[in-house]
Amino acid sequence: MTQRKLHKLSRSLKDIALRNNVASRLRKRAIVRFAEKVGFVYFGSVDQHHDDHHIIRGLTVSSSHRDDHYSVGSFDGYDVSLVDRLDTIESLDGNYKTHNWLIFEIDLHSSADVPHIFLGAHTHKNSSYAKLFTAFPALQPIPLGTFEKYSNEFTKRYSLFATPSHFIEVERYFTTEITRTIAAHFWPLAVEISEGVLYIYADNQTITTRLLETMLKNGLWLADQLDSQARLFSS
Repeated sequence: MTQRKLHKLSRSLKDIALRNNVASRLRKRAIVRFAEKVGFVYFGSVDQHHDDHHIIRGLTVSSSHRDDHYSVGSFDGYDVSLVDRLDTIESLDGNYKTHNWLIFEIDLHSSADVPHIFLGAHTHKNSSYAKLFTAFPALQPIPLGTFEKYSNEFTKRYSLFATPSHFIEVERYFTTEITRTIAAHFWPLAVEISEGVLYIYADNQTITTRLLETMLKNGLWLADQLDSQARLFSS
């Protein structure tokens, strides 16, 4: 057996072990209870290569990720999907690290072409989100303050990333009022907007009902804010 095949086998066995330990069972229990509470349909594990279902995309999608506890539903008029995603990623130094993302996907209502945006901690370029900046090297931190001053709480915690040609447009979406709420209620969640979809991420965290409810509540609030801003721009 070649070294490459041995490495793949090792990754596969590690994934199986991770998915069957006590923590994994607790993750499942929390998500099942949450899905029942909010009226989502729970599908469990899904195979991106064989199952006929909508794949949650965004920065974490890959040919090797594994999706568990896939659930879908509608809440406050928004279509929402939820998944517990596992993947092993090669870092720049050649080492492999396994990451767990809890992801909420919310379809925006507005038909406006919102640019690709990532909102995350200053350290996320060197974290489980590093893949985003490798795949999209044009994404750069926005030098905030074109129209108004942003709160210290927000700027100390978060950075907004976009392509330079969209810096001003993104500031119009993420006003100081919106980012003040994000700083107070979202930490340490990350956010991505891509192709009309909002993604809310929690990485490598213990899943609880409170975390799930917070992610859904925050995601729906932000989706409504983005849609409102888009309607304002088009009027």
